[in-house]
Amino acid sequence: MSTLGHPNIVKFLGVAFFPGSRLPALVMERLLTSLHDLLDPETDPPPPPNTPKPFFPLSLKCSILHNVACGLAYLHERTPPVIHRDLSARNVLLNSGMVAKIVDLGVARIVPRMRTAATMTKGPGASVYMPPEASAPAKSNAQKSKYDASIDVFSLGVVAIFTIGEVFPCDPVAATYLDEETGLLVARTELQRRAEYMRHVNEQLRASGQLRGDHPLIRLIQQCLHNGPHKRPSIREVLRLLEEARAGARDSGWEEVQAAQTQPRNQSSERDLQSRVQELQQQLQSRNQENVNLQSSVQELHFRNQAKDRELAEAQQQLRQKEEELQSSEREEQTVRQQLISSQQQLRQKVSLPCVYVGDDFVFLILGGRVS
Repeated sequence: MSTLGHPNIVKFLGVAFFPGSRLPALVMERLLTSLHDLLDPETDPPPPPNTPKPFFPLSLKCSILHNVACGLAYLHERTPPVIHRDLSARNVLLNSGMVAKIVDLGVARIVPRMRTAATMTKGPGASVYMPPEASAPAKSNAQKSKYDASIDVFSLGVVAIFTIGEVFPCDPVAATYLDEETGLLVARTELQRRAEYMRHVNEQLRASGQLRGDHPLIRLIQQCLHNGPHKRPSIREVLRLLEEARAGARDSGWEEVQAAQTQPRNQSSERDLQSRVQELQQQLQSRNQENVNLQSSVQELHFRNQAKDRELAEAQQQLRQKEEELQSSEREEQTVRQQLISSQQQLRQKVSLPCVYVGDDFVFLILGGRVS
């Protein structure tokens, strides 16, 4: 997301961490509402019956669709191309100047170079916005769905139905129906499945005085919802039809009002966004300072442990020296004892005392243990 930069793609600003949350929060530009909530707001409590809906001029609707198509063109024409795969009215956000921006690229896929179709293992977005080739079940678990950028063109056609008709499309009816004449199951086209919502498109065009069969918006929806992926228009052809529709819209005055309101509101939004970014940067600096203090404390404890280890090693060395001195003293004492015993033995051998034994009629003189 950080590599994408286009006026009709929501700007990614960075990542923030908040206390008590293990997951990071994505920081994006602040926008006003979504296309879905603009055209079909959910109010609590609901409005009273017969409350008139807000009026949205046809030129505004064409401008919003043109913004979305510009964002898709930027994605599809990148190298390698990017397929959004989850385009819907909820993933189109609007700023205070009613400029549309695409968001939620979480399921977007990058198409490999030199290939016309991407192999997708994960299913795309909501089924109501999906073409037949994306919503059809796989024949086997090993089979993977292959589709190209035309999936986003189809989704844009459904977004156009909702934007022009102002009625949120539900899941379309079954893909087949029973032909009463032949008794066979016949495949419905996407336009047949969504005929009820096309009726609302015609009503809106009639209200603006532009209902005609060759209207660029009618042609756009019909071509985008074609069953065959390769028969749908390219994103550049979609842009051409939307530019034609926008140029022919008869709702005068909206562009001037939009231009007058866009600049001050955008400046206010930018100030709020800059304030929020500064707040997040201050929080990040505070966390960095806490980390520095913690690292300093850990380093100090490490130095203390090293000093204690050195003192313990010195004490153990002194103890070993004392033990060696004691053992040396014991050996010297043993040597002295052995020398003393040897000296005593030598002395006994060299020294002999005279002994006189007197009897009745004789005298014995014993010298050195011998009788003489």
